[in-house]
Amino acid sequence: IQQRQFNKASNSTYCIFMVNKPYAITCSVVAFYIPFLLMVLAYHRIYHPQQHPQHPQQHPQHPQQHPQEPRQHPPDQHSTHRMRTETKAAKTLCIIMGCFCLCWAPFFVTNIVDPFVNYAVPGKLWTAFLWLGYINSGLNPFLYAFLNKAFRRAFLIILCCGDERYRRPSVLGQSVPCSTTTINGSTHVLR
Repeated sequence: IQQRQFNKASNSTYCIFMVNKPYAITCSVVAFYIPFLLMVLAYHRIYHPQQHPQHPQQHPQHPQQHPQEPRQHPPDQHSTHRMRTETKAAKTLCIIMGCFCLCWAPFFVTNIVDPFVNYAVPGKLWTAFLWLGYINSGLNPFLYAFLNKAFRRAFLIILCCGDERYRRPSVLGQSVPCSTTTINGSTHVLR
């Protein structure tokens, strides 16, 4: 602790945030582990829907077809497009959640371990893990832009100050607004 408080290179002291064991556990569980567990459970339910029990009145020669099994007739174009869209959305969320967990897990594991090893984790490692977590926040806009076409278009419009070439062409033409809305007394045109 004394070595952390006194920096010999700059001949000055600096403030160190050190936590006790109950605070480290409580803080980490509430801020990371519970949300992580909830995300894992949600994704488990998305990717592995529950099996429906067989109805007792069914005859053995006609086995029940589960909703997860493919239908006997080919799916129409609308259901195929919807399935692709839902699969892509699930993959996008999985990638974003995976990056969040990979970036923040080292910090929150260290946050719990450090008080139990008598604060022996080096300060530079702490800083590296903390910045890895901060980098996650910087990655999110790029992940969304890379994985989602609508977000990418909106991101380009914002970055390029509303440049018309990144806007989606309207079926009604550029001069006809799709709708208007009033926010705080001023009217805004939505295209």
